[in-house]
Amino acid sequence: MKKNLTLLTLACLFGLVACIDEFDPKLQGGKPKIVFEGTLTNLPGPYFFQLSYSAGYNSKESVFDKFVNAAKVWITDGESRVDLTDLNKGQFSTPENFRGKIGKTYQLHIQLSDGTTYESEPEKMKMTPPIEKIYSEFKLTTTPFPKYRGNFNIYVDVKDPDSQGDYYRWKWVHYERASYCSQYTVTGDRPTIVYQKCCTDCWNATSCLGCIVLASDNLINGNMLKRQLIGQIPFDNITGYYMLIEQMSLSRNAYNFWRNVAQQSNNSGGIFDIAPASIRGNLKNINDNSDVILGYFQVSAVEQKAVYIQRNNTGILPFGLSFSGSNFNYDANCEICKESQYRTAKRPLNWVD
Repeated sequence: MKKNLTLLTLACLFGLVACIDEFDPKLQGGKPKIVFEGTLTNLPGPYFFQLSYSAGYNSKESVFDKFVNAAKVWITDGESRVDLTDLNKGQFSTPENFRGKIGKTYQLHIQLSDGTTYESEPEKMKMTPPIEKIYSEFKLTTTPFPKYRGNFNIYVDVKDPDSQGDYYRWKWVHYERASYCSQYTVTGDRPTIVYQKCCTDCWNATSCLGCIVLASDNLINGNMLKRQLIGQIPFDNITGYYMLIEQMSLSRNAYNFWRNVAQQSNNSGGIFDIAPASIRGNLKNINDNSDVILGYFQVSAVEQKAVYIQRNNTGILPFGLSFSGSNFNYDANCEICKESQYRTAKRPLNWVD
């Protein structure tokens, strides 16, 4: 009897499993939207702007090769017009001698090949105060099996102006000398990677992609903004870690846009989280208010400050630290340092060899 009951139970369980079909919600991707990326600042140009297409929800197509082609892009300031150069693949650049000016108001205009025209809301370039102080605090990693023994939290202090309604955003870039500028593989019984040194000085650039660090003077107007956490760097060496920190002014609308983006990107996926939705930026069709471009034309004054974070005073060593040097196989030729988001031949601010 017990044996028969066991067989019956197994049969029932098998039936339940066999009747489970994969659920496909059949969600269809909507019409791709145009995505804009780019910021106009008071730093020397040229400035680069990107126009691409988004993928619909549940779409398996790549968005990395969906560019807006043959568009016309220009910037106005109420007095003059600056036309951008089409660099192909959805990238546009300003003239090299053009730069934003604090106090001026700018507007971006985009005309597609079919005549559809978009424009941004006017954005005024507000000043931003200097960075008073940069400092770090070392924190040991408490998670099991960490990649690094610890990290350095990076903080800034800023004296907020007396004016009400100041908004801030911070970015940072880490530069280090490039050991090589290109590589290739020599085939054979034992394939070997061969590296080519850079013909001139060259630096690799690393930034925190997707990091959105914001603050407002809502609670500290006219006082010191202290211990503003702007980033975290790894304890993977005891050498000085070069950081170029940028502090940007924001309009109220730009601050709200980036705050919404940060909140949505930090959703944990819990049942009480707000459902993802397109966050409206400041670019819209001049003839159809409901037709918007994703992204935001940001206009910011920028204050820069370079610093070397010292990592040799923790009293411990990083995991796997080696002083053996590199074992690269170099050939006799050199390669030009090609400018990109990740590499530059321009000497970083206050760089020390």
